[in-house]
Amino acid sequence: MKKIILYTTVSLDGYLAPIYGGFDLLITISRPEREDYGKDQFFDSIDTIVMGGNTYYELSCIDVEMPFKAKEIYVISQRAIEFHKEVHFIRENAINEIKKLKEVDGKDIWLLGGGILTASLLECKLIDKMVLIYLPVLQGNGIRLFPKYKLESNWKLINSQSFKNGLLKAEYQLF
Repeated sequence: MKKIILYTTVSLDGYLAPIYGGFDLLITISRPEREDYGKDQFFDSIDTIVMGGNTYYELSCIDVEMPFKAKEIYVISQRAIEFHKEVHFIRENAINEIKKLKEVDGKDIWLLGGGILTASLLECKLIDKMVLIYLPVLQGNGIRLFPKYKLESNWKLINSQSFKNGLLKAEYQLF
C-alpha cells in the first residue's frame, strides 16, 4: 500500500505561508552550494501528488508550466479552477478517493500543502510520514500547518538533518 507523506517547509512557529498565501516564505531560503535538502530523492520516491485547491491555485498563478506534470496530480477542491489539463480534480468524497489512491500499486503519495487538507487527513489517520523542513524564521501569523487539528496523534522522529543556512529537516513516522 502506498504511503501518504506530508513534505513541506514551515516556519519555526508553524506557518506554511503568509496570510495572503503565496510562496514568499520560500524566497527567504539561501541555498549554499545549491543544496536540494533531499527533495530530488524524495521526488523520485513518489508518483502521485495530492494538494488542496488553494495550493493548486497559488501554483497556477506562477507564470510557469505545471512543475509536477510527470506525476499524477490530484486537487481536492469544490471550486472549478482548472488551469492544467494534466490535473485530476476530486470534488466529492475526498477521503474515500484518497483511500483508493493509497491502494493503487506504485510509489508513494506526496501531500503538498493545504493546511485544511492536512488536518482532515490527520484526523482520518491517512498520513503515514511527515518530512518538515523548518525555516529559521518566525512568521508571526499566516496559514498554519495544522489549523484546528482536533485529535491527538503521536509521531516518532526517524531522521533529522541540519544545514549550513539554518534549515532543519525532520522526518516523523506515525507511532
